[in-house]
Parts: sequence; structure tokens; C-alpha cells
Amino acid sequence: MRWLYVLFLISILASAPHAVALEFLSDDVVSINSPVEDDIFAGGNIVNVNAPVDSAIIAGGNVNIDAPIKDDLIVLGGEVDLNSDVGGKIVAAGGTINLRGDVARNVVMTGGQVRIFSSSEIGRDAAISGGDVYNAGNITGTLWVNAGNFVNTGTAGDVKFQQWQEDEADEKAEAFISTFSILMILGFLIVGLIILRLFPRSASAVDREIRESPPVKALLGLGLIVASIILIVISMLTIVGLPLGFLLLMLFVVALMLANLFVSLSLGRWIVSALNQTLGDIPAFVLGYVVLSILFLIPYVGSIIELISICLGFGAMVYALNESRGRV
Repeated sequence: MRWLYVLFLISILASAPHAVALEFLSDDVVSINSPVEDDIFAGGNIVNVNAPVDSAIIAGGNVNIDAPIKDDLIVLGGEVDLNSDVGGKIVAAGGTINLRGDVARNVVMTGGQVRIFSSSEIGRDAAISGGDVYNAGNITGTLWVNAGNFVNTGTAGDVKFQQWQEDEADEKAEAFISTFSILMILGFLIVGLIILRLFPRSASAVDREIRESPPVKALLGLGLIVASIILIVISMLTIVGLPLGFLLLMLFVVALMLANLFVSLSLGRWIVSALNQTLGDIPAFVLGYVVLSILFLIPYVGSIIELISICLGFGAMVYALNESRGRV
């Protein structure tokens, strides 16, 4: 697994040549109150950036950016408030996203509600997707919007808007509950039950990693997924590396498909514990799997939840595998 860590670090460092190290921060509440001349990875229920940093990748329930970001910002959260300037680009996903600061380059945002306020100026283009999108800012380039409701009181070099029609929404809802979707859900449920029967210790090991610092595991999972894609593409560029590339691709796809199953077990165990009940692993897994599957069906937000779940499960699997190798 070391080559995955190495490749991940190299890809991050290559995108930020002035950085000399990386800062990893994780807690229930993470507050950055002094300047960091470096790239930060932060995860927590609440993440507050109150002092300038070079660049940031952040995942949290509530994320507040109240100080300048020198380069790029990648953020994933329930409620995201971007109140300060960003010197590079922004990639953001969340339930609610509020952009009040200036952005030197491009902006890509998706969420249930996305708002660009009048205090914000975007140096290049902006691509926004969401249930409700509001723009009062100044966008130098093109503003692409795909939304159910769109209000534009700001300015842009060009505006391209595609509205989600009611009949389209109905078609999407029907697609969610299609026969194929139901069969896939049942199929993965069976796979999860088989894994619990055949590999209970491995499932418990991954569950422990998910429960310990889940924001860190999710961030690591996201980074490793990106690094794995890069490695697979590089391997497939040559005839000699093509077989290795296909092998890595198969392992990568399998890992992504299994990630949600481990998160289902952890979610089920957490629900059972919160209710002060006693259930075996299989009933707990079924409970967690049903709840997670329902969450995935929520329009807009469900896709974000699924992405977080995949990253969390993938990162936890890598942690568990690395721990098992260390004990051998």
C-alpha cells in the first residue's frame, strides 16, 4: 500500500510546487487560527479557517472559510460558507453553499442550494448545479447553471442556463425506483451478507477504522481514489503496463463497490448503539444498508452522501489492510 501513499503525496506536491510539507488536521471541531504556509487537509464536524493558508482540502458538517486561501480550495460539507478570497479555483459540494469572497480562477459547485453573493467576483468561469441557484456576483467568463430554480441579478460574460423540468424530475424519480435499481440494491445486500459470513474479522477491522476519525479516512479515501485513477491511466499508456493496468482497474472497481457495504455495517452498529439496543452484525448491517440506500435516493444530496460513503469506506479499507500487513 505504500506506493499508493507515495503516489498520492507526489500528485499533491506536484500541484503545489511551493509547498514543503502537508498539514493533516482532524477533530470534532477544527479551527485554524494562525497562518499556515502550506497545504492543509482538514476534516471534522465543524471546520473553521480563520487564518490564511496556501491551499486546502476540507470535509466537514459545517465549513467556514473566513481567511484567504492562496491557491486552490476543495471542500465537501453540509453547510459551506466561503467568506474570503481564493487565489486559485474552487471545487465545492454541499447541502448549502454560500460564496461571498473573490475567486481568481474557475468555480465548480454543486449542492441543494448554491448562492453567489454580490461581494464575490470570479476571474474566469463558473459551473453551478443545484436545486436552487442564486447569483448576484460578477463572473468574468461564462456562467453555466443546471438547476431547478435560478435567479440571476449579477453579471457574467455569458450565461448558459438549463432548467430541470418537472417531468424530468419525475423521470429521475422513476429511474431511482426502477426494477434494475431494486435488483442492484438486493444484489449488493447479498454480497454484504456473504462477506460478513465468510470474513467477519476483516469486516470488523474495516468497521474499526471507519469509526476512528472518519473525516480523516474520507479525505484519505478521496486522495487514494484520485491517485489510483492516475496510476491506472499511466499503466495503460504502454503495452507492457496494459495487463497491470487492467488488473489494477479490476481491483479498484471491486474496492469501490465494496466500500459502501462496510460503511453500512458501521452505520448499522452506530444506530443500534444510539438506540441502546443489542443486535448481531447481520441485522445491524441490514439496518445500516437500508438506511444508507434510502439516503442515496435523496435528490441532489444523495449523490454527495454516496461520494462521502465511498471515500470513507475506501480509505478505511486501505487503513485496515495496512494495519494487517504491519502485524504479519
